Parts: sequence; C-alpha cells; structure tokens
Amino acid sequence: MKLTRIAAIVQARMGSSRLPGKSLMELAGMPLVGHVIHRLKASRRIAAIVLATSTNPADDALADWAAANGIRCVRGSEDDVLGRFALAAEACDPDIIVRVNADAPLIDAAFIDAMLDAMIAEDADFVMLAPGTRALHDGVDPMSRRALNLMLDEARDDPVAREHVTGWLKLNAHRIKVAYMTPDPAYDFEGARLSVDTPADAAFVEAVYDRLNAQAGEASLTDLIGLLRRDRSLLAINGHVRQKSLNAASGTVLVRCDGGAELGLGHVKRCLALARALRDDQGFGVVFAMIGDDRAAGLVEAEGFRVGRIDGADERGGIADLARRTGAAALVLDVRTGLSRADVAALRGELPLIVALDDSSERRLAAHLAVYPPAPQTRALSWPGGDTDLCIGWKWALTGGEPWRKPRKLDSGRATLRVLVAMGGSDPQGLTLRAVKAVAAAGRRVTPVVVIGPAMPFPEAVADSCQAAAPDAEILFSPEAVLPIAADCDLAIVAFGVTAYECAHVGTPALYLGLTPDHAMSAQGFEDAGFGVNLGVAATLNDRKIVDALLGLAADPEKRRAMAAAGRLGIDGLGAERLAAEIAGRVAAATADRLSRAG
Repeated sequence: MKLTRIAAIVQARMGSSRLPGKSLMELAGMPLVGHVIHRLKASRRIAAIVLATSTNPADDALADWAAANGIRCVRGSEDDVLGRFALAAEACDPDIIVRVNADAPLIDAAFIDAMLDAMIAEDADFVMLAPGTRALHDGVDPMSRRALNLMLDEARDDPVAREHVTGWLKLNAHRIKVAYMTPDPAYDFEGARLSVDTPADAAFVEAVYDRLNAQAGEASLTDLIGLLRRDRSLLAINGHVRQKSLNAASGTVLVRCDGGAELGLGHVKRCLALARALRDDQGFGVVFAMIGDDRAAGLVEAEGFRVGRIDGADERGGIADLARRTGAAALVLDVRTGLSRADVAALRGELPLIVALDDSSERRLAAHLAVYPPAPQTRALSWPGGDTDLCIGWKWALTGGEPWRKPRKLDSGRATLRVLVAMGGSDPQGLTLRAVKAVAAAGRRVTPVVVIGPAMPFPEAVADSCQAAAPDAEILFSPEAVLPIAADCDLAIVAFGVTAYECAHVGTPALYLGLTPDHAMSAQGFEDAGFGVNLGVAATLNDRKIVDALLGLAADPEKRRAMAAAGRLGIDGLGAERLAAEIAGRVAAATADRLSRAG
C-alpha cells in the first residue's frame, strides 16, 4: 500500500440496551460521541471520519449532531452493523478502515497511529498486540478493505460479524494476514474499563476528568494510566461491570413489578438488584413495565433504567406491546396483580423466557422458570399440569443492594445495643412508631435507629412522633442503602420483606412483623433457618410481645451470634447474580434453538 487512504468509521446508535441515549450523553461537558470524534482528529494517519448510524428515527438526533459538527454521516440497518460499515466504506473508499466504537471516549490517537504503522509496514489485514504484551486501549480496531470484503463475502449472515464486525476477524485470524505490534510501555496497564455501557462507566469517566482537571476530550490515555497507578481506588467505580463476550446472549429483559404507598417498595428494590446484575454482569438492557406511582418509577429511573407505563385494565396487552417494542428476550414477573395463568400462557407464546419470582398464584404454572426461597408455603405448592422449571433455595434470594462483603463481628459487645427499625419503603400499616415505642419500653440497654422510607406518608410527622417516644433515636430519611445501616446495628425490628433478607445477609438478628398471614408464614421460614424471630401478624400482635422478644435477644449474646452466623451463611447476597446468569444461559439456549430451527 504505497498511497494508503485511511478512514475512521464510528459506529453509534441512540438505542443502546444497557444505557439508552448514551451516544449524546454529556460527559465532562461534551457528548460521548463528541469525545470520540475530537480524539480521532488528532491522528496523523486518519484522513476521513464517518459516523455510521441507523435509519431508526431515534438516531435522527445523531445525524443532526453530525451535520451540525461537519461530520459525514451514513445510515443503514439498525440490526446489521456490518452492513452499515459496508455503506460507510463505499462512501469514503478507504484502503484501511479504523472501526471505532462511539462508547469509547478515551481512545488514544497516538496508539491508533502505532497500530496503523504496524499494519501498513506489513501490508496486513488486521493488527493485534504481540503475544506476551499488553496495553490499555479499547474501542478501536483497524482492518483492511480486503478484510471487510472477506466478511461481506463469507460471513454476511454470521451473528458475530453482523453485530461486532471485527470480532469475526479475531475469531478467524487464520484467514487473514495479521500484524503484531509491541506497544509502548507507557500503555501497559490492566484492570480498567474504558468503554461506557452503564451509569457506572459514565461515572468513571467523569471522575477521571475531574481528577485530571482536563478539558473535555483532552485527558490523554497515558495521563489516565498514570492517575490509575497512583490511585487504584478509581477502578472500583465501574470495576464490577463485565464486558460482553462476542458470543454472549444479548437483548432486553422486561421486568414487570410495581411499588408505592400501598404495595411498599420491596418488589422494586429486589427487581432493581436483578436488573443491575442483568445489565452489569450479563450485558442485557432492562426495561421496567410498571403501573405503580411515580415514586417507584423514580427509583427505577434513578438507576438508569427505562420505565414503560402500562394500563392496569389490560395488563397482558400492555406487557405484550412493550415486549414487542423493546424486542424483549425475557420477561421477569414480580407482581401481585390479577394477571392470570391464561395471560402468562399467551405471553409465553411471544417471549422465549418468562420467569416468575416468589409467586404462589396459578400464573406460575405458565412460566418457564419459577424462583422461590425455601419458605413453608413454597413446600406446600403443587404443580398440576405445569411445565415450569424450579429454582428453590436461599441461594436464589434477592436482596435490595449489592452483596455485603465487608468483614463484621458477629456481636459488637456494646453495652447499649443499636436496634434497626425499618418497616419498608411505605410502612402501609404504620408500624414504625409501634416498634420505636417497644424499643423505648425495653429501657436503656437499646437505642433505636429508625429508617423512614421514601414512600412513607407524612414522614416528618412520623419522625417527630418517634423522636418524642425515644429521644435518643437516630432518624434516617430515605437512605440510599439499608445494608450498611443494618450491618452497623446489633438487632432489628422489621416488617417482613426485602429488609428481612438484607438483615440476614449482613448478620443482623431480627424480629419479624408480618403485614399479612403470608408474610408471617415466610417469616417462619426465616425463624426455622435460625435468622431471627417470627412475631406473627402485626395486626393481631400485643405490643408487649415485641418488648419481651427484644429484651430476650438483647440479654442473649450467644443466641445473637448464632443468628448472625446462620443469616450470613444462608443468604450470601449473590442471588441476583445467580439468577441473572441463569436467565442469560436460558436466553442463549433459546436463541440457539431458534437459529437451528431456522437453519
């Protein structure tokens, strides 16, 4: 290649499943795609830059941005990235194409040029790092026009080629000529994520720019590496996010749940834990289908997930419509609505996978998979005519937060014990003040730590009443996470629900108040497992029983230690990760089966 024309083709869409709209998301004062284009312009080798996006109307905003910034834009099929690259290549006719992901705001022009130099020197079709070397770079792969034509001729229908383009070349390196480059030692670093696929990734980029005090688009990769060598704690911001493999199952998972003043927020909290694992660990996009109030939807949107509102009068129709619009690969049901077995059976005909969470209704018999804790009512369920796989056990339990991995003494040894009082997000039966009065009646050996949930009506009035009943009470309004609060308490009085699971997970012995007979039965499963004490249905409970149970546990450190150990051993906090992996495996199997049938 004596006269080598090199073009960068930037693949970008607004419809990212894990982080919708990310291409134009502002980071350090500049749109994400703007970072990428700005850094590509610093290359001494790249002669042309083309933005390749889709014809989906949602991507009109990208095309408009490109036009406003003087960037050539080519549009093609949303589902065929390889096809878009072919259109872009025809438009600029390069000898070498630099495939660039628009979600990689920290690409490095000098590193790209070094890759191109190695490739041109050997008239190669692709470039990889020399064996035994490593470099921190992401989102860029140069390839020859010959390599692109090879894929168009022989891999036009290959899913890896269509979605990942150069991923197919990596899997078929024996078919092409590969140049191996030895990178500059300045780029030698391992363990950092540079692409932006999730809110945590965006937070990492913002933190980097803030620490480097750099203008948008001007933080060099070598400066970043220097910063990370000095302060590896920055890696924890998005270190939990996993990169999708080339053959990983992908798509969107639809989560159907509700929350609010009457329902509480427990179902939303545990579904958010699952959604984070699906997005961050397994690479799925997640959309919530909700009927509930704005506070529940606000919690979901604050975590970076989309909410699709559905009509409660036609729940099945709303789910089906949203599933079609999002291309859902799976549906998770965590509801207590009138959705029937027939409704779920009809949805099963449209979706590859339906998962029911802790569901005792008849609709569980139409799900592909049902997930339960080992509660007494779970053992009582029968499965006549059902075609449902089961996952039963504490290991599938979903808590509302990230797994608690910090060490903790099983008993603090404090003379005055801290007692968590937490009645869920809304406390629909007004149990908070009852519990605080019980703690106050127990005397000076205990002091309450009171959580006022985000959906609780008249929160200030409740807090004032609690403070009057127990002047030494610590009042916490809508804390971001309950796990660290529970971990810092010696005992708890909680309305049975997600908070009960969280207390067991961090090793905080608890007294459980059931809002319903079903809750009380589930709480009995916790008592049988040794996690805490079931006080029964709160509405029928004499307050003196709460005081006596609290005094009994306060006076028995050995029993508290045993309960703490049983809880931490029983509920390890990895239920969301396990279930997300199970869903990913089943979606992959269903996809492979569909493709084999089509073939």
